[in-house]
Amino acid sequence: MSSNIGVSEVSIDYQAVHQALQAQLGEHAVTDDPVRRFAWSTDGSYFRIVPELVVRVNQVEEVEKTLAVARQFQAPVTFRAAGTSLSGQAVGDGILVMLGYDGFRKLEISEDHSKIALGAAVIGADANAKLKPLDRKIGPDPATLASCMVGGIVNNNASGMCCGTAQNSYQTIDSAKLLFADGSYLDTGDENSKAAFAQTHPKLLDTLTQLAKETQADEALSQRIRHKFSIKNTTGYSLNALVDFQQPFDIINHLVVGSEGTLAFVEEVTYRTVEEARFKASAMAVFFNMVDAASAIPPLKTDAVAAAELLDWASIKAVTGKPGMPEWLSELPEGAAILLIESRANDPDTLNDYTRQVTEAIAHIQTERPIEFSSDPAVFGRYWAMRSGLFPIIGGERPKGTSVIIEDVAFRVEDLANAAADLSALFLEHGYPEGVIYGHALDGNFHFIITPQFRRKSDVEQFDRFMQAVAELVINKYDGSMKAEHGTGRAVAPFVEMEWGEQAYGLMKAIKALFDPEGLLNPGVLINDDAEVHIQRIKESAVVDDWVDRCIECGFCEKTCPTSALNMSPRHRITTLREIARLEQAGEQAEAAKMREAAQYDVIDTCVACQLCTIACPVDNNMGMLVRKLRSTQLTSTAQRVLDFQADHYGSVNSVLSTGFNVLSGMHKFTGSTVTGAIMSLGQKISSEVPYWDPDFPKGGTLPKPVQFNEDRPTVVYFAACGGRTFGATPKDPDHRTLPEVMTTLLERAGYQVRVPDNTRSLCCGQMWESKGDYKNADAKRREMIDALEILTEGGKYPVIVDALSCTKRTLQDAGVNYTMLDAVEFIHDELLDKLPPVQKKGQVALHLGCTASHMGVNDKLEAITRAFAEDVVRPAGIHCCGFAGEKGLYKPEINASALRHLKEQLPEKVDEGYYANRMCEVGLTRHSGISYRHLAYLVEECTRPSA
Repeated sequence: MSSNIGVSEVSIDYQAVHQALQAQLGEHAVTDDPVRRFAWSTDGSYFRIVPELVVRVNQVEEVEKTLAVARQFQAPVTFRAAGTSLSGQAVGDGILVMLGYDGFRKLEISEDHSKIALGAAVIGADANAKLKPLDRKIGPDPATLASCMVGGIVNNNASGMCCGTAQNSYQTIDSAKLLFADGSYLDTGDENSKAAFAQTHPKLLDTLTQLAKETQADEALSQRIRHKFSIKNTTGYSLNALVDFQQPFDIINHLVVGSEGTLAFVEEVTYRTVEEARFKASAMAVFFNMVDAASAIPPLKTDAVAAAELLDWASIKAVTGKPGMPEWLSELPEGAAILLIESRANDPDTLNDYTRQVTEAIAHIQTERPIEFSSDPAVFGRYWAMRSGLFPIIGGERPKGTSVIIEDVAFRVEDLANAAADLSALFLEHGYPEGVIYGHALDGNFHFIITPQFRRKSDVEQFDRFMQAVAELVINKYDGSMKAEHGTGRAVAPFVEMEWGEQAYGLMKAIKALFDPEGLLNPGVLINDDAEVHIQRIKESAVVDDWVDRCIECGFCEKTCPTSALNMSPRHRITTLREIARLEQAGEQAEAAKMREAAQYDVIDTCVACQLCTIACPVDNNMGMLVRKLRSTQLTSTAQRVLDFQADHYGSVNSVLSTGFNVLSGMHKFTGSTVTGAIMSLGQKISSEVPYWDPDFPKGGTLPKPVQFNEDRPTVVYFAACGGRTFGATPKDPDHRTLPEVMTTLLERAGYQVRVPDNTRSLCCGQMWESKGDYKNADAKRREMIDALEILTEGGKYPVIVDALSCTKRTLQDAGVNYTMLDAVEFIHDELLDKLPPVQKKGQVALHLGCTASHMGVNDKLEAITRAFAEDVVRPAGIHCCGFAGEKGLYKPEINASALRHLKEQLPEKVDEGYYANRMCEVGLTRHSGISYRHLAYLVEECTRPSA
């Protein structure tokens, strides 16, 4: 059995493996679908390895059953969390075991707040959000904290700007719950579990103890290990466990950190929490050159400095002139370098003392600008925006068809200046002039970015020569780390022995064989004798479209996408489209057509086009807009005629829809759900325009009534959007008035007279056409609506209020609105709160903060309004979009169901009302919460109603 692969040469019958897994886990947990296997196996690295099968797991028992089948067939297994990994450790052959979207999310804080138990699928930032009110946090702070999961943080020993080597997972892990390749289970924090494991695995424990004794007795080896971990290092296994501990369970606890899924499955980790300082201040120290900047690092390694980030001249040039960047960057002399320095403390006096210490510590070094600390988040936020802006700027502006590769190396701080100069020279020597260097200088940790293309054999050979040169520089010249915090993966596996030497590498092989003798867990990662594994099976970034070509497949979008758990996220859709484009460009037209057809449902049909991906995306991709563009190419002549008819006769169409739902409501009342559902199912077979049936569907809506004009009263123009005028109350709603009725009542109560268009039924912002890719009708309807409302404003004399966030957003998204248009949320918050103080308040209510509210930046206003009229507001976590997607929720209810699958369980029993500001979203929220969700106007109207 090869040490680098660890899988038997005997071919594996994956059809039999598939059947065995389905028998153990159920049909829906396992897939061999080619499109989904391809899409779900992408990660943040430059590798492309498609597994034979993908298993989604939500319980450790499911992992145990998967491993049993893997052992039976000798099939390799790769564990995967969020897939933000950069080094190829989250992809592999055989069986890919993905953490599901519902399990491994335990989050428990100890009574004294000193520890936190976290399931493998908990996102790091979510853990910190729970700890923040307690002035605590977890130690690891990778840049991907808002997206990466605890399982990945531990397995990569991920760190970041502040945690360094003192607060990473290795230093702060308290215990872990582990499942090993042989199916055995161990909780290193439970004495009974350890005792049971000692009974079943005495040889493993004895061997670990002996390895530790031998390592500690070998002074040269133990010194080598200590030296290697005196700077950041995630190359290979955490051999420091063998010199830091004597007890085998302590060694296991720490060996699993940074093991990249090659030793065990990590179900849960308990961290010792660290202090989160309440006060922060940052300064931007601008030096004339890298030598001066690097020389400032040693005197800054004190308690006064929490972080020091270095930007080289190439980094500065990359961000100069970009939105939000300081204008004076363009005035800096060539060769300048910047240190972003942050101090943190729990009281202002200590913080002031720290900033003084920093200034004094480097006063002997001349700077291009005076060093001034600011404790104003608005000021130092701009400083850090420059640092965080590097990656998206370079990734977003790279040439089409190229990859973006971020590597991270570490040196002794006294070697930083020379190492930076040497790295810069390598960029030019090997044809990567775009290369930039930046990073966590306080820990001697450099990140560097290059944007190679991998279309030809010569491209790969060029990259190989570069990496060989980097290894020679880092290892042989400076004795540094080839990987400081991104994990070894396939990217650096060929260089592990070169960095560590034969003896230490032999220890790593022994550890792998001890825990995974059959070599089933993530084979080829971390331990690999193939000197070319880092240049094999590389992604090709085919050109697709301007909307998504910048994608770096980082996975940041998956946390907010409402269809991630159903089938695909934007990253999955983009990588699938790239593969289709690659096949087409390679002349494989038949394969491309086959994949395009197979991907239709996952990539096109189920994307809700909410565009939340643009908010989460570091390079501003917009999958939603691309999907709409692709839908436009798929419109048949028949479909276009239907859309044209709807646009030309929208008043009648809207009226029929509203009447139809009244009829449905009446039919259901007399015939019941069974008969009504059967009739609707029959209708769906006849026409795709017939929605599914649900007994919680609303009745039809009504139009606002015009009032007699009175010049003595302030006037507003009110536009009732499609949702509120088409759909009225649901059976769960306590108030059967329609939204136009409530809005009119509320505005008049505040002293306004309300003007409404005579042809409201005919007007629309065009969203329903745009969502189908029909931009011709979408833009025409928008223009018609804008012009009709402008007449009522008498040339902009009166403001226009729209009662649906999505309608307001689309109407305002382009030029052409020459008068004030506000969403009802904005108008209520800005104008009505003072005019209509509450007569009464609700107790506890729920509030949804949806995708359009996020795009429009009105989440704070939504919350402020709700808190003005309710004693307590519940905001269900992790729900960023309801998934109803306009009328799509009427035809593809599975999207809405998946997006809101955790809504009901998060609502306290006494909460029976919820609010938002878009009727279609509220219909979906009502269905899946079991309570009434309505527009915030209902809450304000009821609570400001004059007392009898």
